[in-house]
Order: sequence, then structure tokens, then C-alpha cells
Amino acid sequence: MLVIYKLKSSAVEECKGSVLIRVLVKAGARRLRCPAGLQEGFVVVEVCSPPVGGRANRELVKAFAKFLGVSSGSVSIVRGLKDKEKVIRVLGVSVESVRGKLGT
Repeated sequence: MLVIYKLKSSAVEECKGSVLIRVLVKAGARRLRCPAGLQEGFVVVEVCSPPVGGRANRELVKAFAKFLGVSSGSVSIVRGLKDKEKVIRVLGVSVESVRGKLGT
């Protein structure tokens, strides 16, 4: 079954018992910054890995899991695997706690 994840306007929204976060990934940075700020409805994340072979995606998932205090298995990329603009899904957290940690 194909599920389309769309966010309305906010960078962080609740959807079917999980939290969806719009992320703008900047790969090849000098150091990992999660989050690195907010930009036009996206949470900006800078990762060190290049966008080759899924390395930047794996680093993004691990960084968000650590930042939010959940396991890596609770974080998944649901849209934008090969794009800078992604939507990640996080299980086991509330939308209020994510917004609080991100300052949104």
C-alpha cells in the first residue's frame, strides 16, 4: 500500500500516531549540526557524509534519533530519499516535545 505523506505548512506535524518533520539536508558539511536552524518551513540539518550511497541519509537518521532521544529504528525517511528536501517520520515522541526541542 502506497502512503503519501504531505505536510501542510509547519515543519513539524502529527500524523497517525507519529511525528512528521520537513528537513532540508546540507551534505558534506565540516561538522554535524542537527538542527542547524529553520528555513522556510524546513528544519535544516548539516551532515558530514556525502550524498552518495545513502550515507548522508543514514547519518541524518542517526542524528535525529540521538537529538530526539529515540532509537534509530524509530526514525525513517518517508519522502525525498534522493533529494535535499525530505520528510522524516519519528515514532515514540509527541509533536509537542519535538517542537519544544526544535524551538518551533
